[in-house]
Amino acid sequence: MISLKIVHVLDLYDQPNNGVATATKRNVKLLRDLGHEVKILSTGESDVDKIVVDEFSLPFFQHLVDAQGFTFAKPDDSKYFEAFNGADIIHFHLPTPFCIKGEKIARQMGITTVASFHLQPQNITYSIGLGTNDKINNRLYRDFRKHFYSKFNYIHAPSRMIADQLTAHDYKAEVRVISNGVSNIFKPMQVERAKQFEDKFLILTVGRLSGEKRQDLVIEAVKQSKYKDKIQLVFAGQGPKQENLEELSKDLTNKPIFNFYSQKDLVKLMNQADLYIHASDAEIEGISCLEAMACGLVPVISDSKLSATNSFSLTENSLFTAGDSSSLAEKIEYWIDNPAEKLSYSKKYAEKADGMRVENTIQDLVKLYRDALEKQKQDGYPKEDVPHHQDKIKSQKEKKKLTKPRLPGKIRVFFTRQAKKFASFIAYVILFILYGLKVKGRKNLVLLDDEGGISIMNHIHNMDSSMAAVALSPEDVSFVSTSANFQLPVIGKILKLLGVIPTPNTFSSAKDFVEAIQHKLKQNNIVHFFPEGYLLKNFQGLRDFRNGAFYFAIKENKAILPMAIRLVKSRKGKQRWLTGKPRYFILIGKPLYPNPNLSKKFAIEDLKRRSYRSVKSLVNEEIKVADRFITFDLTRIAAFIAIIDKIRTLLW
Repeated sequence: MISLKIVHVLDLYDQPNNGVATATKRNVKLLRDLGHEVKILSTGESDVDKIVVDEFSLPFFQHLVDAQGFTFAKPDDSKYFEAFNGADIIHFHLPTPFCIKGEKIARQMGITTVASFHLQPQNITYSIGLGTNDKINNRLYRDFRKHFYSKFNYIHAPSRMIADQLTAHDYKAEVRVISNGVSNIFKPMQVERAKQFEDKFLILTVGRLSGEKRQDLVIEAVKQSKYKDKIQLVFAGQGPKQENLEELSKDLTNKPIFNFYSQKDLVKLMNQADLYIHASDAEIEGISCLEAMACGLVPVISDSKLSATNSFSLTENSLFTAGDSSSLAEKIEYWIDNPAEKLSYSKKYAEKADGMRVENTIQDLVKLYRDALEKQKQDGYPKEDVPHHQDKIKSQKEKKKLTKPRLPGKIRVFFTRQAKKFASFIAYVILFILYGLKVKGRKNLVLLDDEGGISIMNHIHNMDSSMAAVALSPEDVSFVSTSANFQLPVIGKILKLLGVIPTPNTFSSAKDFVEAIQHKLKQNNIVHFFPEGYLLKNFQGLRDFRNGAFYFAIKENKAILPMAIRLVKSRKGKQRWLTGKPRYFILIGKPLYPNPNLSKKFAIEDLKRRSYRSVKSLVNEEIKVADRFITFDLTRIAAFIAIIDKIRTLLW
């Protein structure tokens, strides 16, 4: 089969104590062993085929994030493009801002995507003492769906339990259950028992020391057991609850051991232990329990309905009532009292875990990727999250409003022009103050001979549409914007007022879009396109152009006006005093005209190629900026005060 180019996107990848990172790292190795090309986009250390992004600190709450052993990644458009360019499929792992923004970029680039559901709402709510609050947990399920998981055709769920939860919470994507699998390193082996455990009944529990994992319940159960003087507890993990657990267990005869173990040492420890306990109230899968089973350990598991781990149980004696320390103590004593039965089940549990080895589950993951590619080819991306209640009616009304852009009448044209002039003036003042905007090459506008045309520019800033409008003023310029922006409460109305043309999202709206563009060009207006297609903030360089702008230029025999936006620092690397950011330049090149001697197809390619070269030369043009930034800023402040004073005079 043809190998795939896969990118895994997750906030943290290098932490060995994070289950998502560990499972992803294991899958990456297996995918590469199968011949697939795999890249990682995450925080951490540099590595082969890994694109590293900066960490993001959460103001006021970073200490809580650190306590959970988590790291947020900072969204970076350039890094997304570097990682995604040329990929067949992007695999996102968490509903974090980093992955949410990454999905938007992947969608704009037209790349197939899938997502894993690794973050149970209870993982968040238990850490703030609200783990049993159904209202908040349900809200998190809705928010995860609305802002992230509704964007995918397929969701990977590590267990049937969490797949059922997603269905119950109205997730519409196809949920594919694929275990994260057990590594071959976890297996029964003969190891010498450590002297400190020789006369003890060793009970092991593995996992992050946090509220939902219920290590406190394990300690309480041992306190109640008649074998409490014989039992030695080992908690393999780290987390915010460690001090609380140490305080809770101070009365035990044998002090529990709290430690983090390497995978190699953990295998040895599992082969020394007598029993494994998985007490979590909420667990998406519980790979650590599977790993213990693979080493021949008999587990005792919570029967919580929000824990998938209890599905591993082979006997009722391996299940205890969730949240009940007495029930857990009873099961512990049962296995201590029945060593022969424990030995028998040890083999059975090892055999069960053998059926869930990563070598088997990785094939299911590859099939998911291929199915997602085929689905994308046939149906494209999911159009939107399914609206609920009043939202559905509101959504239908908005769609009707956007069905067809109205061609302006004389009165509408007059007011639109006045609004544009006023908006252009305000934009100039704002951009002058905030970004030190400067325009070079404005003289090339005259070369259009009042015949209008199509202006094009690279797309690297949220405000570059406004910057282009200021640069082209006083020419009548129309902009193209995604239809989603028209649904925004305030911005949508402003866009309609200014005559911005929405990009098509249906076959019928595509016809209206073409008519609107042609009408503007026939009126000798300038229509502005971003031929790169989508915004990548502060991207260095120039991306490939799409055909749209050049199609209209050939069809209406209009010139292309090449432009470039540049972010420029002073020669000494100084930044502007007022905002601490570099200065932005808009450079305008000479118009480029269609070649009338070429067929339509070749004329489009020829004009696109020449336009790309022209914009690239502007992007790479050397610009010298004086080091007198303070003087420059003071001049701009004085100009701003003069402008405001002039407005005040006119108003009064």
